[in-house]
Amino acid sequence: MDNWHYRLGHPSNDVLDHICNDNADMQYIKTNICDFCHYAKQHGLVFHNSDSITQDSFDLVHVDIWGPFGVTSIRGYRYFLTVVDDHSRHTWIFLMKNKGETRSSIDSFVPYVKTQFNKFIRTVRSDNISEFDYKTLYNSYGILHQTSCVETP
Repeated sequence: MDNWHYRLGHPSNDVLDHICNDNADMQYIKTNICDFCHYAKQHGLVFHNSDSITQDSFDLVHVDIWGPFGVTSIRGYRYFLTVVDDHSRHTWIFLMKNKGETRSSIDSFVPYVKTQFNKFIRTVRSDNISEFDYKTLYNSYGILHQTSCVETP
């Protein structure tokens, strides 16, 4: 294990060579391969730009849960639900103390769209987690639920 490599934030061998030349008592092992550096250099698959554009607001709504955060808010919130309209890119944020509040937030958002904008949500797109598996609400409003892979845009 090469402590200097870790302590200095995973610099390249050239940088460590330069530092060690200036500090005779500092040494490191050049043949050591750092797993973290190896993984950090890997590239994820490219997500191609989508050419599908919704024609009207609330034709497609994206929902996602963020959290838990390391620091709880003053009122105890650790998560938040984001709702993004695909057409306008308008975003709503619902603060939540736990993931279990997701359904009540969606429950209140769907009628909110109807009363405030006189629109119906046609499609909800989410990652494939159980908090968004809300068939009774989707069926009662005629909403199509699409899922994508977890942690993808």
